[in-house]
Parts: sequence; C-alpha cells; structure tokens
Amino acid sequence: MSLCTSASDGLEVPITIEKDIYEYTQTLLGSDSPLTIEHFQHEVCQRDVVDFILVQRAIALGGLNLQFEFELGNYDARNLRLLKDGLLLISFDTIWYSDAAKYEDEVYISDPIIRKGEYFAGIFTSPSRIAEVSKKITSDLSGVSIVSSQAWYVDWKTINALKPKTLVDESDWIVMAKMVSRGWVDVMLVPFTNHPPYEYQGTGYKIEAIPKLKIALLDSRHFVVSKKHPLGANAFQALQTGLSILRKTGFIERAYQECGFLNQSVTNWKTLMPPQ
Repeated sequence: MSLCTSASDGLEVPITIEKDIYEYTQTLLGSDSPLTIEHFQHEVCQRDVVDFILVQRAIALGGLNLQFEFELGNYDARNLRLLKDGLLLISFDTIWYSDAAKYEDEVYISDPIIRKGEYFAGIFTSPSRIAEVSKKITSDLSGVSIVSSQAWYVDWKTINALKPKTLVDESDWIVMAKMVSRGWVDVMLVPFTNHPPYEYQGTGYKIEAIPKLKIALLDSRHFVVSKKHPLGANAFQALQTGLSILRKTGFIERAYQECGFLNQSVTNWKTLMPPQ
C-alpha cells in the first residue's frame, strides 16, 4: 500500500506507519495529496496526522523526489531501533527532543516542529466526574490519581514533578482511556481536539477535558532521520530546507492549530507548570 508524494519515477522508500494514522490521513486528504492539502479542521485530524503530511511536504519542497511505500502495523516501539540500524530512513512521527538526543550519534535531528513552550496537554477525566475531579486540582496533581506510561518520558517526568496522589504505569492508550472513563483512575493527559467539548470516545470509553485547566509539557518535538541509511544525508538536507520554507510561510503553526494540537482556544486557561 503506498501514498506517493512526488513523481512516479522517484526513488521508492519503505516507511513503517501506524495503521490508524494512515487511515485517518486518507480520510483527511480526500482528493488532496500531502503536497496540496491546506486545511486541517477535521474530526479525525490529530498531531500524528499532521506529522505524517508535513514530513512528506517538507522533503518534496526540499527538492528530493521520493515515492514512499507504506507498511502498516504497530511500529511505534520498533521505529527507533530501525532508524538506528539504518533499516528505516525517517520517522513520520515527531518525537520529543529528550528522546531524540539519546540517539544523536545514529540519527539526524530536525529543527523543532513543536517548539519548547508551545504545547499544553489537557487533563481528561470521565464526563460524569468533571465537577468532582476539578475540585481536587489546585496548583499541582497531589489530589488526584493519574495514568500514563513510563515510555512517554516527557509526560512521565512532568507528571512526577506535579506530585500526583497516585501514578499508574500503563502502555496502552485505549486501556488508559477505559481506566479513566470507568473512574478507576481520576485523570490522564491528552492533546486537545480541534473543537469543544474536547473529548475522545471509542468502544468502552469516553473522556473529556476538565475546563479551564491545562499542563505545560516543556520540550520540543522533532523528526529524526537515520544516519546509516543510504539516503539519510540527502533526506535530512531536503527535510531541513522544506521545513524552513514551511515555517516561514506559517504553514506549520496553522496546521497544528487547525487540528487542535496547538489550541488557541485554551490560551487563557490556568496552566499547571512543573517546577524548573
């Protein structure tokens, strides 16, 4: 299964991608392509989808003609290893700088896509518990239990700094949402959606952002390119060139704002800030 970002005579490059993100992207694109889409205000749009489109657009703008062949599955845990070994050219999902820096000998790290200080997460709970749980949150998280994953380094570090009553480690996002939805745990951190009520709903769960509260995650997000892949140096140069163009035109900020990841509607909400 493939999604071509340039002319059909471009070099074919295999890319591993999460199945749901690929499908959400196809829904968002419709008759557009990653090189032509201009609007991201859609219910399926999220940060991962914008990442997926942005990286393809940047490489093409940077002058490198590639045809990406997508392998769909659950690759999040394996992609960094594939990048380190030169078996994957580039991650189509941005990662926190704190994570990328651990592998700087093996990967090129792009300019910031989400800059430090730009991103704020919502504090989500069961809709039926919003009034109850919101009263427990003051200047930190000491009054509530929260679920996250130790694999999410920035989230885990931020939550610990805010001294939660209880912190539960769970690797599966859907399981987290079910735990919160059923009231087994009070809250979880989740990106805002692109319109209120800020909520996520699926089989067996429904969670909603507590109004007027957000948490600052103080790190930047980046694309990483394998140094060992034969196309690594050229791809990184093209990526950096294209990202510079997209930053100057305002495309990057607008895309993440329209999808809700950088949510201007919550600018004046109270921010819980981890101690520096």
